Amino acid sequence: MTESSNHKIYFVPGLHRGLRVLEILGAADEPMSLSDIGRAMELSRSSTFRLIYTLNQMGFLKDGEQKNTYSLGARVLNLGFAYLNQQPITNIARPFLSDLRDTTGVSAHLSVLEGFDVLYLGSHQARTGFVSNMVTGTRTQAYASAIGWCLLGAMSDDELRAMCNDIEMPPFTDKTPTNFESLRARVQAVRDTGHIFSQGFREPGGSSVAVPVRDNTGQVVACVNVSGPDSGFDFDRIDSFYVPETKAAALRISRELGYAGPE
Repeated sequence: MTESSNHKIYFVPGLHRGLRVLEILGAADEPMSLSDIGRAMELSRSSTFRLIYTLNQMGFLKDGEQKNTYSLGARVLNLGFAYLNQQPITNIARPFLSDLRDTTGVSAHLSVLEGFDVLYLGSHQARTGFVSNMVTGTRTQAYASAIGWCLLGAMSDDELRAMCNDIEMPPFTDKTPTNFESLRARVQAVRDTGHIFSQGFREPGGSSVAVPVRDNTGQVVACVNVSGPDSGFDFDRIDSFYVPETKAAALRISRELGYAGPE
């Protein structure tokens, strides 16, 4: 939403501060103390306490194991899942992801690009032991994953360059692009082939096949992938089985979104 000319009248500072507390705790690796939250918010101890008390009473925060520390509560999770379930593509994709999971024997996922991150909208975990560590609501950096390279195909080269200028790109593995040129090459490869097979690209011991989903304009709007531990894949059948099955699922979802282009 663009800023209104009456921004100062409409904007609610208290609500803004409360939501910022949730964002700060969501980004933290461990529970934070009241003092830590106050410093991050640049607020007095008394103002921070009132925010923490209110959010705690509503179930958006919970007490940490150490005294006077706090982390996100279950009510935040309820909001997150409500948001995910309200996305129309989630309902469209659900039966196709379930079928893909059952056919391949590994976990199947639907992801979208949100900002510069991959956001997992749907996750159908394998019924076998070959489950994925990516679940609904998970976020990962788009530049550093095969799924992200699929989704970034929706960006022009200028947009991709601007993104690279705005973010840090530390490597996770030797496959991680760390600059615009290397990322562009990864994204273009997916555009050319229509899919990508990843083995250890994000972390050792994990593999995936990812395929973009398109809307009625032909624009990339999501990504379908199957992923799991290397032990869950028959690597002799990547091109003959996993890629065609994942492409078929992505195309079915695309057709439901009005895509009329070639397979």
